[in-house]
Amino acid sequence: MSLRGKKMIGVTGGIGSGKSEVCRILADQGFEIYNADLIAKDLYKKNKLLSKALINEFGEGILNFKGQISLAKLKQVIFKNKQNYNKLKKIVHPKVINHIKKLISKSKEKIVIIESALIFESGFEKDMNYIVMIYSNKKNRIKRIIERDGAKRKEIENIMSYQMNEQEKLDKADFVIVNNKGLDDLIDASKALAKMLRVL
Repeated sequence: MSLRGKKMIGVTGGIGSGKSEVCRILADQGFEIYNADLIAKDLYKKNKLLSKALINEFGEGILNFKGQISLAKLKQVIFKNKQNYNKLKKIVHPKVINHIKKLISKSKEKIVIIESALIFESGFEKDMNYIVMIYSNKKNRIKRIIERDGAKRKEIENIMSYQMNEQEKLDKADFVIVNNKGLDDLIDASKALAKMLRVL
């Protein structure tokens, strides 16, 4: 599995920061995007070794009536306490990272974008050439998630408490896009990022 000649750009940010929107704009600009969260969800269904490891760790209560992992049930278990959350990270992150690397090794693109909320938490930053942090204040992030998912404020704040402190991410990132205004500003910033990535 060779990644030589590939530039790997990580796009990260807390839940509701707008990283998926930035990646959609970058995709429109012609960049190849790998969404770590969607890839993980796909592996839950297709990777039998991963499913088995999760069932061994958390029990059959995380399965749906078809005997497959229920994302809703798994979410309840992992956000129950930090211990469960850390157990999940150890099981899932290495398999997701390895799978993404395999996909990238087959790609013909020289620049690839990896979207992941947990680039730093998973240790994936070691493989990145550059990391772009999408930053938005807590108030805006909560508002977006409530509008998008209909989630409750308490539930959102609980998930946020499990993610790395925003300031730590800002300190570690190579580039930052601040997303506290409207969509037009985010589009302009994302297009400027696209131009810069091509120069890099």
